[in-house]
Amino acid sequence: MKFKEPALLLLFAVAAGCAADTNIAGTYAPSCVAFEGSTIELADSRFTWDKFTDEVTVDAAGNKIDPFPGFPVRGTYIVEDDVVRLTTDVGELAGEMHLVRRPGQVYLLTGEEFGSWQRDGAVPTCALLLGSGE
Repeated sequence: MKFKEPALLLLFAVAAGCAADTNIAGTYAPSCVAFEGSTIELADSRFTWDKFTDEVTVDAAGNKIDPFPGFPVRGTYIVEDDVVRLTTDVGELAGEMHLVRRPGQVYLLTGEEFGSWQRDGAVPTCALLLGSGE
């Protein structure tokens, strides 16, 4: 089978585009030692957003109180221009996060963190980092 150069270039461009989407998949966790925060897993166009804390609160009867009712949140995500839009399985917007790529690192920043990064040129302390904590 013989390929013409334009067809081969198109094939490589499509393959590169698919690879670009998969290089953000994985678990994002705080990039520092954190006693509370979030983790977000992106895989196969789906997300799981969970929260954690080392603090334990109990009610008057001594029962543990859930510090984050409604979490984990699950749904689908799309990426447009490095903005990750998280939509729950019931169709509600869970959030919009911003991808920031550094050599060998991919961060997922909130809107506030992204604004700080744009102003200061530095990734905020404890930002969610792909593969952190794995």
